[in-house]
Amino acid sequence: MIMKSSIFVLIVMFLLSGCSDFLDVTPKDKQTSEQLYRTKNGFYTVANGIYDGLSSVELYGQQMSWEAIDIMSKRYVTTKASLKFKDLCSNNYSSTYVSPVFTSIWKKAYELIMAANLLIEQVEQQHGILTEQEANLMKGEMLAVRAFLHLDMARLFGPCWDNNPDALSIPYHESTEVTTLPLLSFSTVMEKIIRDFNDAEVLLADDPVITSGPLASSVEGESVQLRYRQFRFNYYSVIALKARAYLWGGNKESALVEAKRLLNDPKVHEYFPVVDPNKLLVNTTNPDRVFSSEVLTGVYVKKRDEIFSNYFASTAPVSNFLQPHSTYVSGSQTSLFAHLLLGAETMDYRFQSQWEGASGVGAKGHVFTKYRTIDKPDPDDEDSEYFYSKMIPLVKLAELYYIATECEPELVDGLKWYNEIRGHRGCLAFPEAYASMIPSYFGGWGMLLSQEYMREFYGEGQAFFFLKRITIMAGYPRGTVTPYDNGESQSMSTLDVRPPLPEGEMK
Repeated sequence: MIMKSSIFVLIVMFLLSGCSDFLDVTPKDKQTSEQLYRTKNGFYTVANGIYDGLSSVELYGQQMSWEAIDIMSKRYVTTKASLKFKDLCSNNYSSTYVSPVFTSIWKKAYELIMAANLLIEQVEQQHGILTEQEANLMKGEMLAVRAFLHLDMARLFGPCWDNNPDALSIPYHESTEVTTLPLLSFSTVMEKIIRDFNDAEVLLADDPVITSGPLASSVEGESVQLRYRQFRFNYYSVIALKARAYLWGGNKESALVEAKRLLNDPKVHEYFPVVDPNKLLVNTTNPDRVFSSEVLTGVYVKKRDEIFSNYFASTAPVSNFLQPHSTYVSGSQTSLFAHLLLGAETMDYRFQSQWEGASGVGAKGHVFTKYRTIDKPDPDDEDSEYFYSKMIPLVKLAELYYIATECEPELVDGLKWYNEIRGHRGCLAFPEAYASMIPSYFGGWGMLLSQEYMREFYGEGQAFFFLKRITIMAGYPRGTVTPYDNGESQSMSTLDVRPPLPEGEMK
């Protein structure tokens, strides 16, 4: 792959990228890279620009969260939608509407990987500009950025381990050299991802999140550079991502170890408490619909309010309107699509806080409200206790419960994790007396966890990756289906879940 942007252009791009207010530490003027790295603020400007890039439209501000990747998980009615949405839902990756989407995802991800590599190099070469703690944190965070983006590019464009671990996947860019990179095998890519996460964890050993929690507010007279740990890759989110990576690489034993490191840590539950229904469900003014207290790392999307109004509200333009089939979200147990999302479990906190009845002309069923605007005392106040109104999650505590459920060697132990997270969502426990039905009736954990991933990660992108993995893995049923207007369904197949590498990127 040839990186077509020069190093200087990348730096200037980040300086001009409109960083989130609380992440912005210096004016966005053009500076040479030499000038930029003469000051501490210069280092943080580049780091914050990289985080801002993660929240871009091409990545987790849109395509890799609530739009392209989520549409590919086949949950939306698309008969009246734009051709891009229709083609995404039908996995028409060669479409003139869809192909540019994947090219932009790929290009942006590798631009940020290059930028992270450049920053790592500068941190290693700087002499006394950053303190030892600052240098370790910055390098650790950038290694995590590099591993995280490679993991998602591998999950999106590459194969799964069970299908063929030696199959070619993606390039792994770990230097500042502008050069053509070869495709590596899936197993080699995963080894490098785990290595980078391991190195990041060591460097983040003095992360303030370990002693003080997320630090999700500013303090007068105190620098914000080591605060807002939920908007940066931190010690805890790196461990969670190791669990995700191990599972994706087929190493369930190691995935379980990493997941339980956090699930069994009292500090984690102190700093990242599960959502409180007494606060969530009675608060109709500014509810925390993303369950931010459980988010280990997320991106700050300044224009998040526009997501709901432009795409999910009943009043959204017809070509943009993203709505599931009218009977998909909730209904009686006999409803055709009830088993796909909430069915009759309307006590689920996710249903009560993230869905509401459609009210537009001709609209039926429910609309998705996770990203709906909240009322704040000061609408222009971006640095406040309502930071969650701009958050889109990347790594959440709930995922660790699902990983532990799937990876426990004994079914009854997995059921305990499954029931614990369901309890945190206001749902009834699956009776232990009927645990023997899980392998025979439900085909293993695939069906039950599919439902949970669908509920938990709606609008976040993770459901697609789960469905891709279980669609390809032997021993699991095929992925869930798409409800269309006519009540028919479309199943996911191994051909549906791997977009081709963008043309022109590989030489």
